[in-house]
Amino acid sequence: MKKRLPSIFNSRKSWAEYFELRRTNEPHVHQIEPTNHCPYTCVMCPRTEKMTRETGFMDMELYYKIIDEINLFKEPVRSKEIELFHFGESLIHPQLDEMIRYASNKRLNIVLSINPPDLSHERAIKILEANPSKIIISLDGYDNDSYREIRGKKANYDKAIDNIEFLLDNHTKMNSNSKIIIRMIEFKLNKAHTQKFKEQWQTKNVELEIREFFPWTEKDLVDLGEVKKWRPFMPCPFPWEYVVIQYNGDIVPCCRDYDAKNRILNVKEHTLTEIWNSKEYKDFRNQHITGDYKNNDFCKDCMDIYYTEES
Repeated sequence: MKKRLPSIFNSRKSWAEYFELRRTNEPHVHQIEPTNHCPYTCVMCPRTEKMTRETGFMDMELYYKIIDEINLFKEPVRSKEIELFHFGESLIHPQLDEMIRYASNKRLNIVLSINPPDLSHERAIKILEANPSKIIISLDGYDNDSYREIRGKKANYDKAIDNIEFLLDNHTKMNSNSKIIIRMIEFKLNKAHTQKFKEQWQTKNVELEIREFFPWTEKDLVDLGEVKKWRPFMPCPFPWEYVVIQYNGDIVPCCRDYDAKNRILNVKEHTLTEIWNSKEYKDFRNQHITGDYKNNDFCKDCMDIYYTEES
């Protein structure tokens, strides 16, 4: 029997009041984007055809500034996972291992998510030495054809497998503390092969994750899989939960905002805490409380996918 929520959660406003009670004074930095360059053309990623913002790499001085501020945050915010990726392949950043090391040396909780064809043997050793908390390896295919069907023509399955096996072998040899997860996003193209994926990797010293598909904010991607809606009357919780920092320092309030449609200030000019508690952020939250997205078609289209008023 499906559990019903207390009657207090019967409007956007009541949900927002609950989110605000839980909101901390300092923001959880959910993602930092080393780069938005990416060689892959994944069928489920809007970046491939719809991203128009300039591509670039995060400057290390900006990165140090961000990490130094997070390092001063109070618990429990300070210990939350920081994903060192957004809309790009982080392995392309030439100083990625230094980015990991700088944060890990401060005992921050750094997480990578990578496409294994770019994980060269040399880079794998450097990343393990830098000691991230977690390394997520995206592997949605089960052979070369299926892998390229999902991740595009630059995806090389044989190279991916070789690089994964090298990483796992050296993870053991180096007695690394980094948790390694091999992740498969499940959607119509690969759902029938979920069990095969589990059988292939369950004997390895890794954690497996079958992740549910979501179509980002794009209605034309919905048919790729099964979409779960938000709970009844619930506005998007992200504006109360975290920030994302793009490579140039722009703050966006959503991990799905690939094109900085809802840019809220820049961390080069303000502290993270100032931005999180700014009038601009409050105004953005109010859009989700009222359901009036003004000129914000990005959130409107997204909520058309996920919002429901019926239990």
